[in-house]
Amino acid sequence: MTRLKKLERDFATADIAAVNGLLAQLGDEDVMTRFGLEARLQELQQSLAALGEADEEPTALAALFFGGAPVLGARGIESEFGGAAITKFQDLVAKVLAHENGGLGQRGVVPNRAASTLHITNIVRGSFGFLLEEVQPQHQMVETTLKAAVEETTRLLDAFGEADEEAFRSAVEEIDERVLGTAREFFSLMRLRGATLRVVAGDRDNSFGPAAVTRAAERATSTVLQEGEEVIAGQLAGVLPDAHQFEFRVGADRGTLRGRIDRGLTADQLSRFNRDLVNLAAHGRFHTKRVLRNDEIVRETYTLLELTPVEGD
Repeated sequence: MTRLKKLERDFATADIAAVNGLLAQLGDEDVMTRFGLEARLQELQQSLAALGEADEEPTALAALFFGGAPVLGARGIESEFGGAAITKFQDLVAKVLAHENGGLGQRGVVPNRAASTLHITNIVRGSFGFLLEEVQPQHQMVETTLKAAVEETTRLLDAFGEADEEAFRSAVEEIDERVLGTAREFFSLMRLRGATLRVVAGDRDNSFGPAAVTRAAERATSTVLQEGEEVIAGQLAGVLPDAHQFEFRVGADRGTLRGRIDRGLTADQLSRFNRDLVNLAAHGRFHTKRVLRNDEIVRETYTLLELTPVEGD
C-alpha cells in the first residue's frame, strides 16, 4: 500500500474515532443528531473498507500539505500563495517528465505539457493541502509515465531538503538547468512566504520544516549546472559494452575519466572499441556536466559520444 493510501486510511480512521466520540456524548434526547452521526459513521466505514480493498493506482497521485505563515490551521490557505505553489509544482513535474523523455530544450516551450497535467481533486487535511491526480479513463491498468515523473519530482524535492549533501549532489547531477531553475523558484517561494511543506507520493512521505525549506532554497540558489560538449585527447582504457560505461586516460593533470556511454552507440561498436582502440591515442567527444556550488565545481560527469583514433598512431 502506498503512503498516500495509508494517509487516506489514517484520515478515515481518525474521522471514525471522532464520530464515535461524539456519539458517546449524546443523550437520549439527541435523536436527530444521533441519526446524522450514525449515517456519517456508516459512510466513513464504507470508505475505509473500500480503501482496504483498493489496489495501488497506476496513475499519478500526490498530496501537498502546507503549513506556516500562509496557512490558518486546517481552515484555509492564502489563495495567491496556494495557487503559486501548486503552479510551480505542476511546472516542475512537466519539466521532469520532458527531461526524462529527452525532450526538454535549453529554452522555449516545454514539449507535450498536456501529458503532465494534474488535477486538484480534493482538499486534504493535516495543516492545509491539496490532492493532485492524473485524470485517466477508468480501469487504467498500465503505470503511466506521469506517475513516474511525479514520484521522481518528489524524490528530487526531498534531496534538496535533506541534510546529506552527497545525496543532493547525486540527485542534481541527473537534472538540467531548467528543472533546477523551477525547483529554485518553488523553494524560494516557500522561504519567502514562511511556509512549510509535506509531500506524499508513491512510497515517499517527505516533510520540510523551516530548516529544511531554508536549506533547500539556499542549495537551489547557490547551485548552477553547466552542460556542453568537449573533445579530449587521451587513450581508451576500456569499455563495458553491456553496462555502457568507459574509462579514458587523459594524463596526469586530469587522470582517468570514467562515465557513461551514449546509448546511440551499440554493444557491437563498443566491443570493437575494446578490440581496436584500447591503449591507442584517440580523441573522445564527450557531453560534460558540471555541478557548481558557490562558483566551485563539486561534481563533474562525462558521457562518451564518439571515439576517433589519432591517425598515424
